[in-house]
Amino acid sequence: MKYHINISDKYKTFVWTPERTGSNHLTNIIKKLGFKSHFFEEDKLVKIDFLQLSSHCNFFENHWNYSFILSTRNPYSSYASQAGAGHMHFTLENQNLLRERMEREFQFPIVSGNCCTCFHIRTPDYFVRTESLYEDYLTIPFIKNHDINLSGELEKLCKEKINSSPAAIENYWKKFYDQDMADLVYYNNVNSFELFGYKKDSWKE
Repeated sequence: MKYHINISDKYKTFVWTPERTGSNHLTNIIKKLGFKSHFFEEDKLVKIDFLQLSSHCNFFENHWNYSFILSTRNPYSSYASQAGAGHMHFTLENQNLLRERMEREFQFPIVSGNCCTCFHIRTPDYFVRTESLYEDYLTIPFIKNHDINLSGELEKLCKEKINSSPAAIENYWKKFYDQDMADLVYYNNVNSFELFGYKKDSWKE
């Protein structure tokens, strides 16, 4: 499994952008601020700041003096996308297919794209949710006070849609959920729901 972390020594900040969490948007913004990407692959070492690191979790343990920003997304939306909803039309057959894929994913202790695999080490200082990009960017002081925001560019970029798949359409993923599927996702991601303020019944809203 591959990961990448964006780092800025200027802002003493690192940014983790798991797949299917609005990661493209956040990555594009921080690159404009001079962040540099470092890639990690499990079981392979990478050298950063004279440290030999084997995973993103290992990186977290060695950068306590840096702020941590995370991109995130409603887990119901994220898992529907991960299971392929973005490439499907809604039918009962496709709904059952998504259910089967999710059930297989949750048989394993670490799920690809799961935002909480390292939260036993530390939780993010700031997070940027796909559903509230601009509001969440403004909670980060160096972004709020940067020319990219003061010029109005940031707000404009937040209104633009980067992805054009069906899953990017607002609330598209909700068509695929019933109570059983929602419970499957919720009870495997309680920490994400609580930490990022997502409601248990948000799949109904």
